[in-house]
Amino acid sequence: MDPVGSERLLEQTTPRRCVRYGTWALWFASWWGLKCLVLDQDASVYLLCMSLAVHVRIPPPLGQVPPLMDPLLVYVQGWSSFFCLLFGGLAVQSYLSRGDASAMPLGSHWYLLSCLSCGASSYRRLQDVEHTQRSLRVTTKVTVKRPWLTKLHPYLYYFFHSVPGHSTDVVIERRSPAGLHVPLDLWYVPSTDSALRPVLFLIHGGAWRGGEARCSPQAPLLQSLAASGFLILSCEYRRRGAAWPMQLEDCSAALEWLINEGAALYRADPSDVTLAGTSAGGHLAALLLTKLLQDAKFALLPRAAMLFYPALDPSDRFTNSTVRLPFSCSPLGVRYKMSALEWFFQLIVLHGNEDLWPSAEPMRQLERVDRDCISRWPPTLIVHGDCDGIVPIEHSAHFLLCLESWAAPSRREDQLLRVPGGRHTFESVYGDLSDCCYNAALSWLQKIRSSEHSLNAKPAMCDP
Repeated sequence: MDPVGSERLLEQTTPRRCVRYGTWALWFASWWGLKCLVLDQDASVYLLCMSLAVHVRIPPPLGQVPPLMDPLLVYVQGWSSFFCLLFGGLAVQSYLSRGDASAMPLGSHWYLLSCLSCGASSYRRLQDVEHTQRSLRVTTKVTVKRPWLTKLHPYLYYFFHSVPGHSTDVVIERRSPAGLHVPLDLWYVPSTDSALRPVLFLIHGGAWRGGEARCSPQAPLLQSLAASGFLILSCEYRRRGAAWPMQLEDCSAALEWLINEGAALYRADPSDVTLAGTSAGGHLAALLLTKLLQDAKFALLPRAAMLFYPALDPSDRFTNSTVRLPFSCSPLGVRYKMSALEWFFQLIVLHGNEDLWPSAEPMRQLERVDRDCISRWPPTLIVHGDCDGIVPIEHSAHFLLCLESWAAPSRREDQLLRVPGGRHTFESVYGDLSDCCYNAALSWLQKIRSSEHSLNAKPAMCDP
């Protein structure tokens, strides 16, 4: 998760040819393993494929679908030491229960290879964590006590209405303001102090049609920020069946409510807002920021932006780093060599309306913004795993490169944190790697907020 220059990252747009072909072979073999699991009740081949897949990136966006899904690989990778012992035990059990004493059952070989692969993954993960802890300049750490149930998965914060703070519990309040189509979640520590709270405005992910305002992989980070005095506003938006750009309109309306009403109700400082987004929420956050640059209704821009594996190029126009469909099918809206990510977005979000693409692509929106306005884009942190099989890290690197080339002066505060071996929603697994990510994000945000430039430069609005 050490900082990596965008230029160096873009030079690694594709793995070596043999690794790429090997990954595809593994992906197809996983279908055979899945067939053996479902029809023959033999899990050994599929488990071997899963254990081998933790060492490579599944071609994006195929990590969203079977057989090798990032949400599953996250747990195989995160709990690789446990699976190493489990598969080793299965190999021994299969060997001892063999019917023919002269031969070792084939299943034992598969389990043994799975055990070795998970052991190698554990070693690699320890090395990655040790390296990142040495390389990152961490000045702030998550110190609040996390509810034990949420260590199984951060989405389990959904069932809590309060969580531990430093001295007073953090309240998680659901509010349905008049005029908004969807509710909001607010995290804060009740206080009689007259000091204004800084704000973190979060837009959740979920492939534009799923997710929930309280179900966030960054929930421990939200808890820590709220305990330190922040007001966290987790924005909900219409999803299933919603016609674009309803999702973006809901996020914009929630921000307007915060500035016009919520700030006074919760003693929040509307001039000290950090905009954050996760996956699909990162896409919406980038579009919302572009809108704020030009919209006269908003007198101030956010002070900083924090994006976690954001879908900044849903059409994959700029890096060509997603799987291309090798066929065409007009009834399904598929064109030959069309990006699979582009097809998904056009079908699920735009409902097949190609005319909506210009309003849904952050890069194309930024191209239309005056360069003086782009220079006012707030300092941006992007956290992205280099094994993300849903949203490729190349999109984040290219986005920061474009910001740097379009904006003046040089954007020295922007940062891309590459998470080694990190997959989509890698923070789902409790452990040192996710803690490193939270600590790095907190430290970066503290640095930005404490810098003299960030405190004193209140961005002026641009003319539309």
